[in-house]
Amino acid sequence: MGKGGDDERAWLAVDGGRRELGAALGDLPSGSTVETVWEGETETSRQATVVPAAAALAGFLTSCRARGLSPITVAWYEGLLGAFVRAHPDLPLGPATIEGFLGALSGSDATRHAYFRCLRVFYRWLAAREGLASPMEGLRPPRLRRRPPVVLGLPQVRRVMAAAMTRRDKALLALLFDTGIRLGEAHGLTWSAVGEETIVVVGKTGRREVPISAWTRSVLLLGVDLPWRGQKGELTLNGVYQAVRRCLRRAGVEKGGPHLLRHSFARQYVLNGGDVFSLQRIMGHRDLSTTRIYVDMDVADLVAQHRRFSPIVRLLEEAAG
Repeated sequence: MGKGGDDERAWLAVDGGRRELGAALGDLPSGSTVETVWEGETETSRQATVVPAAAALAGFLTSCRARGLSPITVAWYEGLLGAFVRAHPDLPLGPATIEGFLGALSGSDATRHAYFRCLRVFYRWLAAREGLASPMEGLRPPRLRRRPPVVLGLPQVRRVMAAAMTRRDKALLALLFDTGIRLGEAHGLTWSAVGEETIVVVGKTGRREVPISAWTRSVLLLGVDLPWRGQKGELTLNGVYQAVRRCLRRAGVEKGGPHLLRHSFARQYVLNGGDVFSLQRIMGHRDLSTTRIYVDMDVADLVAQHRRFSPIVRLLEEAAG
């Protein structure tokens, strides 16, 4: 946003004092309006107000990059906040408009909650940078009902692996199901990141080292190109996505995409006796509560685990044997 000839700046009156809307937002055009914010209530004063949302978003993303956030995290913020900015070119400074935006969203509880978290971080940044009272502080987060993720059983996984038509697809499927890494992390994998027993991936939570089985490593070494390639050259992220999705559909899995393999890895890891703390590190989850959803088992899984670990079953087996 360029400087106006008369170099006018927008001012916001917050708690009775005026603070300059600074460099992140830039100079507003002549005729911009000002709003007074009083303890969550909005009172228009002098002129009607405008805070250009696109300029605020640009400043926020620049700050994210300067703080060293991963490109995936920055892209996540840009995608969600971009939708908000397109819906509200003038930044809403009261909670009602934001509640209306969240209420109109389609999709799952997780989608609505993601938008809420994203907006909260954005407005907190703006409040710290410009002294603007955040309208998010008075809002309660949308209800988030945690449901166990959809996963593939081992028979389905076998069918998916059998559906791979090329060495590349077989290696890609094995990598995802063996390590539980995200698709973007698999897409960015290079040979320099493949060690004897681990791979190094870079994802939305940063850089981490993930164990890999000897079998999967051998499949990668059998003539697979990293970065992944197709007939027309290096695959984009969407190209990798479509390669996995085609295998899923050929195996009869009609819904879902590559993330199914990540969920399936995590569930099988727990069922096979893996602990939730090591799983958190492998999956790259910041919050342990995110990892705990894989501990919530259906009745069939509970019955199977009970048969393996029931103390009375152990006693009877020892007595019989």
